[in-house]
This record gives sequence, structure tokens and C-alpha cells, in this order.
Amino acid sequence: MDEMDGLAAYRTVAGTSAEPEEFMKMALDAARTFLLQADAAIAAGDRQKKAKALSSAAKVVEFMLGLSGFERGPLSDCLASIYQYVLAAILKANAWDDREAVTAGRTALDELAAVWRRVFPDAAADATISDSVLTGRGTNA
Repeated sequence: MDEMDGLAAYRTVAGTSAEPEEFMKMALDAARTFLLQADAAIAAGDRQKKAKALSSAAKVVEFMLGLSGFERGPLSDCLASIYQYVLAAILKANAWDDREAVTAGRTALDELAAVWRRVFPDAAADATISDSVLTGRGTNA
């Protein structure tokens, strides 16, 4: 277990060899995807699917919140505030079928993801994932 210090622990648990910067991109994309799914479920009146998507989003955001406290400081505190805001939006969305709350949480994560990708660009250009891809809905009529 001595070798499991620092950020290497999550890579072993997750079974991925992603670097921390890439791992955070994946986590942000996953949380945003779940929020898009929740929004679609609310619109369709599918409470079970909504609850499942919001629960999954909350788990990812809670994980990121845990990582933000790994090294205390102003940046960690700001990230924690964003994640807490998103968690509050998820709770509100789940309790009241509130699509605006879902949108607010997703917007916060969208903005964070955009900054993250500017700070940590991929070697190959990052392709922006469209809402239709994230929700599984094609653009075909």
C-alpha cells in the first residue's frame, strides 16, 4: 500500500493508466453526460431514468470533490465550491424535476471543462463533444 500514495491510487482503482489531467477530463465529460441524460429524462417524464442519471452524476462529482481536497489551497477551495454548487443543483433537480437546475450544474461543469482543456490541451486537438453525442441522440431527422 505504500506505493498507493498520491494520485496513483485512483489510477489503480479505476484500472486506467490515464494521467491525472486526462482523468479529470474523463470525469468532467462523464458528469456532463449524466446531466444531459437527466435533462432528457425530465423532459420525457421518466423519473426513474432521471434519478439514475442524477445519482451517477452526483457520484462522479463527489469523487472530483474528494480529489479537490488532496492538496489544500485556493485552487482546491475554488474547485470544491464549484463541485458543491453542482451537487446542490443535482439535489434540486432530483427533488423538483428542475431542468433549470440541471442546466445550471451542467453549465458550471462546461465552463470548468473548457478551462481545464485550455490549461491541459491534448497532444491531438480536443474535439468538442456535442450534446447530441453525449445524450445518444443523433442529428438525423
